[in-house]
Amino acid sequence: MLLRSGRRLAAQDEPGRTAPPRRRSRARSDPLAGFPDEILHQEILPRLPAKSVLRFRAVCRSWRSLASDPAFLLDHHRRQPALPLIRSCRISDGSRRGLETRLNAIHLRSAKLGPSFQFPFRGSFAIRASCDGLFVVFNHIICNPATREWATLRQDGKPIQNLIALFRHQPSGEFRVMYWRNNSMELICRQEYYILTVGTNNSWRVDCPLTEVLAEEPSIFGAPVLLNGSLHIHWRRRSGVHYHRIRVFDTVAETSRLMSPPPVNPGHVMHLLDMGGKLAASTSEDGMTGMSIFLLQDPEHDVWAFQYQIKLPVMEIRRFQEQGDWRAKVVSEEGDVLVSCYGHLLQYDKKGNLVAKFKYDDDMPMVIPHKFKESLIQHTIFQNTNKN
Repeated sequence: MLLRSGRRLAAQDEPGRTAPPRRRSRARSDPLAGFPDEILHQEILPRLPAKSVLRFRAVCRSWRSLASDPAFLLDHHRRQPALPLIRSCRISDGSRRGLETRLNAIHLRSAKLGPSFQFPFRGSFAIRASCDGLFVVFNHIICNPATREWATLRQDGKPIQNLIALFRHQPSGEFRVMYWRNNSMELICRQEYYILTVGTNNSWRVDCPLTEVLAEEPSIFGAPVLLNGSLHIHWRRRSGVHYHRIRVFDTVAETSRLMSPPPVNPGHVMHLLDMGGKLAASTSEDGMTGMSIFLLQDPEHDVWAFQYQIKLPVMEIRRFQEQGDWRAKVVSEEGDVLVSCYGHLLQYDKKGNLVAKFKYDDDMPMVIPHKFKESLIQHTIFQNTNKN
């Protein structure tokens, strides 16, 4: 209805007409309307933990599509921190037969324990290897706790004994494992080393990395450090004449060489670790009271440089110790140290200052030589397999 002035009456003022409901503007209904997509998609959402990414799939179609985009999932994985893992045990039925394993990640910067990982099996178990958020458990199962997917390492489901490492073969994108087995017919090197493509029965032999050691079984200390496509494996001899050796295995060329360790007493404790993309080693006389940190400055000539020394407050740690012994381990490139005591886990910085303490009702929590980095990437090894 028009007035003489030419203006139209509002619908609610016109006789016999009902005003249609007003639509809310996108700015009111969507609090992120007008927010630059580049910042949201490239800077904010990739930094969220995996659980939050799974939840925001229900927000809208565009977010669901983004959360399924392989490029986004890869960016999300790259931005997640590598978290130290803590293994502890609890008795579920009042007897040692009911021993169950719990696995936690610890966020060092916030000094908080992460969630307990859920696995599709119960009982006592150990993490044999890890890579890109995937764990190998029980010598024959590979799983992703972030997506609760699991599969067998081999297509036939047979276990793999003497597992050394899990790694991603960059040229093919395949996940592979390295392991060894005895061959009594060999005189020089009785251990044969093999590579297996995960999810298949396809395995092959690689060169023997200990040909200079006669009939000696490898004693691998800690988890190998994967840097620039090469596994850095720490071999240690505990009986007889002590020594530390580092074997560098090129996962692409499938060749190995012997690397000189830092200048450390052969009888001392040594751990390899990744410090900002460079190989480092923490050395200690007793593995508890203090550590010296060395960094590999020149990989081609095996030149190590001393970085700093960490001194832990022994008397302070003794106050938390209820029984038994205690162990310390450097777990970050900033020099964070986690100390395992019976019933307690203590976090110190590289200056020996107590950052946080965690109480455990279980046995002594152990810092295992593996780290966890959340991944929601859809790996082909889990296709047509199981999901918990």
